[in-house]
Amino acid sequence: MSSTTSRPPDNAILPQTAPEQRWQQAWRETDTRLRSTTRAAAAATAPVVSRSARVNKLDADLLDAELTDMLREPVTKALSLLKPGLIDTYRLEVDTLIRALLFWLSVGSHRRATYGQALQNLTYKTSNNRRLGWRIHLFGIVSIGGGYLWTQMTKRMSYDGWADAPRKSLRNRLWRLATWMEKMSRLAALANLLAFFSAGQYKSVVERLLGLRLVNARPQLSHSVSFEFLNRQLVWHAFTEFVMFALPLVNPARARAWVVRSTRSLLRLPQISIDPKVAELPGNVCAICYTDADKQTDTQVDLESCVCVNPYITECGHRFCYVCVKTQMMAEGDEFVCLRCGCRVTSICAYSET
Repeated sequence: MSSTTSRPPDNAILPQTAPEQRWQQAWRETDTRLRSTTRAAAAATAPVVSRSARVNKLDADLLDAELTDMLREPVTKALSLLKPGLIDTYRLEVDTLIRALLFWLSVGSHRRATYGQALQNLTYKTSNNRRLGWRIHLFGIVSIGGGYLWTQMTKRMSYDGWADAPRKSLRNRLWRLATWMEKMSRLAALANLLAFFSAGQYKSVVERLLGLRLVNARPQLSHSVSFEFLNRQLVWHAFTEFVMFALPLVNPARARAWVVRSTRSLLRLPQISIDPKVAELPGNVCAICYTDADKQTDTQVDLESCVCVNPYITECGHRFCYVCVKTQMMAEGDEFVCLRCGCRVTSICAYSET
């Protein structure tokens, strides 16, 4: 018999791979396709930057202004207890100090947003997120410190009558320059406001110059309500109420005299520095009247105007006006010392020539 090569029939089934191998191969192919598709989509899609609403930025300014007003009221009441009319003299300084303090506690820290902006879920950012720290600090210096200096300068120029100076004088030229600069700043603020209504990016000229934009701190939230500001306000209110309660109980003159006496005692110095001119005054001259008059004038004090009125004598044998010595004793209490010899004064009696 001749040997012949056997061929499988056409309808024979060829051996196949195991089911586990087919599943693993299909998964590898699918995973490769998914990864390539994800990378292509990420490269083709531009990053989406959420634009915060303009009304949120304006509301943040209103919240900051209300916070400043709320802090100004207790500070005004506390300062009014020290000296009447003191707050009217330094109102601008107090407002600037409050704004600077709030800016330093909020924007100057790691928050990068004021308390009002934090309540509106806003934060400051730059285009490339570089050099953000010094830009924020410069923004605070220009917006708060620059505004204070400009207001003080224009107020002083107005009080000194620079506008009424001769037209060719230096003062009048500087006044006209300041007026022109103020007009230009207002026009720039108006143009920036219109641009803000259109684009919604920079709400002030300083922010536009420094490239500081307000964006959503957390884009997934439209508003971020935090009670941290309310807690701080409650603590501040309680503290100012305590100061208003305790301040009338403190005698500033007596406290100052006690500090001076304690300091001089630690340094082993006399209780008071005796002025030789006061020590050599005639016996009928009130040393308190002479000292007050000497502080108010640069010329020599007329001794006739300082003669004791209704004289009273102290334990150390020196005479003073009754009103002067009694006022000092009521103000400084046991800390009052004689201006002539430095002895402590605890009692007085009417002086008689006989």
